[in-house]
Order: sequence, then structure tokens, then C-alpha cells
Amino acid sequence: MKTFALGMCALGLFSGSALADPFASTIKGDLVSLKGKRTSHFDDAPLADAKYFAVYFSASWCGPCKAFTPQLVKWYSETKPKHPEFELILVSKDYDENSMDAYMAADKMPWPALKYSKIPRAKNILALAGPGIPCLVFLDADGKVLSDSYQGQTYVGPNKVMADMSKTLGAGQVPESEATPPAAATTATSPTSSSGVGVSGSKVAPTSPQGSNFDQFFKKKNP
Repeated sequence: MKTFALGMCALGLFSGSALADPFASTIKGDLVSLKGKRTSHFDDAPLADAKYFAVYFSASWCGPCKAFTPQLVKWYSETKPKHPEFELILVSKDYDENSMDAYMAADKMPWPALKYSKIPRAKNILALAGPGIPCLVFLDADGKVLSDSYQGQTYVGPNKVMADMSKTLGAGQVPESEATPPAAATTATSPTSSSGVGVSGSKVAPTSPQGSNFDQFFKKKNP
């Protein structure tokens, strides 16, 4: 079966594709969730019956991510109890596990995350990421992309994906203030780069910071 190539969603080549295995099997045993201020093992057994997943690529150093995450927390907290067939997974772009845990704790993220040590080897999941963050990707159980923060090389932002998830799950419309993207793009910078990353609602493709490509980032971190 066809698998994603790195950066495929950013290049607009994901349409109609699916992961080589059901999405639940690609994350089985590799999830953690927040317990107090630290993450620990997450029981993923119920996810075997899930029909929909979302993958959220984000980081604490990313200003646009920090602006969007509270909206996603609010949406998830209202939607998840009504839709046990859905789960959202954080894939961190932070520079270490402590930073990821601190980010999840500070924003009170109620969803599980891919264990930080597992990220470098999660090639199929990393292939879903666009060139900038925040990047939200909505999938069915087979890993087929249903909605993406990127349309081709154009960054449409995670609010669009959140609205699509609401429609698919029957959770109603996202409030206009949250679903409508800003008129202009803004940027955020990483601690090691002066280049910008795309912000939710950008009208043009974002400029990626050095290391925003997940595969390259972890190769540099773990040569």
C-alpha cells in the first residue's frame, strides 16, 4: 500500500492517500498523556475502534501555536465527550521532552501526545506535517487525509481544519471569530532561527524556520 513521502502534505500530494496501516496501529503503545505536570503512559486500547483522528504539530516556542492552542483545547473539551470515535494527537516540535511536557501543562492539553522519544522514528506520521506550524491534519481510521492546514503550498491554517472536523463529527459550526482566518500572515521565530513559520490563516505559503522540517530537525538533533 502507498505510504506518505516526507513533506507530502505541504506539497499538496496527500489527496486520496492513506497510511500503510490503520492509523491506530501506527501509534499503538507510543502515546503519553498529561498527569499533573508530566506525561506518562496513555491507554490507547479504545483507539482501536476510533473512526477519526487529528494530528496537531505544534511547539511552545511558536507564537501562532500558542495563540491557536487555547481555541483547540476549548473545541476539544466540548467535542470529545460527545464523540468517543475521535481522538487528537499532539506531535511536538519542541526541543526536548521537558519543554513538551511544560507546554502541555501550561495550556492544559486534554489530549494525548506521541511520546517524545518516539517522534524521530515515526516517519509516516511526520510525513503529514507541512513546512510550518501550527499544522493540524484530520484523518480517517485508515489514515486518509480529510482536511489539512495546507492546500498545495498555500497555508490555510488550523482553524479551517477545526471547522471541517466540526462538520464531519456533527459538532456544529465553529464560531465565526474562530473559523475566519486573519487578513494577513504573521510569523513566529524559533530559538535558533530568525526565519518565520506560518500562522493560522496565512494567505500565502509560510516561510519555514530552520529545522521546521521534522525529519531534518531530528537528524540535526540526533545525528
